[in-house]
Amino acid sequence: MTQTVVATGSIKPLHQIEIRSKTGGTVRKFFVEEGDWVTAGQRLFEITPEASPTEQVRAREELRTSEVEVRQAEDDLRIAKELHSKNLLPEQNLRDAERELERVNARLSAAKAEWALIQREQIGETDKEMDIVQTSTTVVAPITGLIFTRELDEGASVTPTTSASGGTVVITMGDHTKIEFRGDVDEADIGKLKTGLTANVTVQAYQGRTFQGEIYHISPVGRYSDKEQQIVFNVKALVDNSEELLKVGMSATARIVVDERKDVPILDEMALFFKGDSAYVKVVVDTSTQATEDRPVTLGISDGIRTEVTSGLSGGEIVSAGQVQQEN
Repeated sequence: MTQTVVATGSIKPLHQIEIRSKTGGTVRKFFVEEGDWVTAGQRLFEITPEASPTEQVRAREELRTSEVEVRQAEDDLRIAKELHSKNLLPEQNLRDAERELERVNARLSAAKAEWALIQREQIGETDKEMDIVQTSTTVVAPITGLIFTRELDEGASVTPTTSASGGTVVITMGDHTKIEFRGDVDEADIGKLKTGLTANVTVQAYQGRTFQGEIYHISPVGRYSDKEQQIVFNVKALVDNSEELLKVGMSATARIVVDERKDVPILDEMALFFKGDSAYVKVVVDTSTQATEDRPVTLGISDGIRTEVTSGLSGGEIVSAGQVQQEN
């Protein structure tokens, strides 16, 4: 006699990571598809960098300020030359004005280059005058594993990972050979569970096949399930997938073994009836007349169809709903 608690859920990777980009911009190209096996360091996708609104404002203001400084330096140099030609300004002051114009011109060139880089949209587009080439950012796989999902399409915008924001998830990946069952258990049954219990997992793809697992996590917090219309608790079980038959995302059912008895009398639950809180069965006392008597019984564990009888009956006795069996 085995008593189980049923959990419904799905197959999940034991370890799954979300790939994000530290650089904001647009996804230029993917190098992988869902289901691809990749090694650590392999290219996943490219990002066309895009400046943030704050960076754009700063670069635009820097350009405007530099243009004003250049105009001012040009005026100062023009005046310095006029004064120097009339011997009203020392040679050193004229040289200082020339160097100042050179300095602000260099700053203006840098500001123009930065602004052009921000405005440029195509990777590899070159500004021949300023000799600038915009480069892309390539994101590589941090681990060896399977590509589970590609969350975006090429051309989609990506928010960078910062201290204030998690950023946009572009890819999810992990090791599909190490999987687990995650499912929900009714609150009425959660008190029967503990870590270390055996979980026999089944999936629709392999009818009649059971994959053995072991419960390693029971959520301490329940949640309301709209589907079940009641409070449920999440449980997780490590599952043997050495044959790599189980796939991430498969719907699954786990029958968690909470108790097991051997060499005990059992009978169908349909044979039971109750008087108050006490359970009774009708025991056949005369097979020729089928006369019966009501006998109180003490019940043990149940699998939902059959129940253990701990006292009141012996193996081989006949009850009105059938014969008491001895479970080996």
